[in-house]
Amino acid sequence: MAAVRVGEVFVAPSSVHGRGVFAARAFVTGEVIEECPVLLVPAESVVALGLDGYCFEWTDEQVALALGYGSLYNHSWRPNARYDHDHDAGVVSYSAVRPIAAGEEITINYSGDPEGRFELWFDDG
Repeated sequence: MAAVRVGEVFVAPSSVHGRGVFAARAFVTGEVIEECPVLLVPAESVVALGLDGYCFEWTDEQVALALGYGSLYNHSWRPNARYDHDHDAGVVSYSAVRPIAAGEEITINYSGDPEGRFELWFDDG
């Protein structure tokens, strides 16, 4: 699979899992990496659509599928980025929690808290 580059991040094969999002340039702590608009999907249809694992909890009735590369960031218990929901703007925003080098894979903690812990729906190795 070839790398696909758009702007300051790109998608390429990942040693973490399948494909991942990588930095096309260095990012400093606190810098916004990507802001992704979301597509809201009825929560009960996520599994039927094969989107479980790619969506964010949004409301009681809906989940959000992040456009751009937003649904392709891989999980890490020691992430270099975080994500935040902006319900008013309808985006998921990714920002660096430590310096990220050009070419480094950008990872997030799927708990929503860079230091959080909870049981994942997949084997994290």
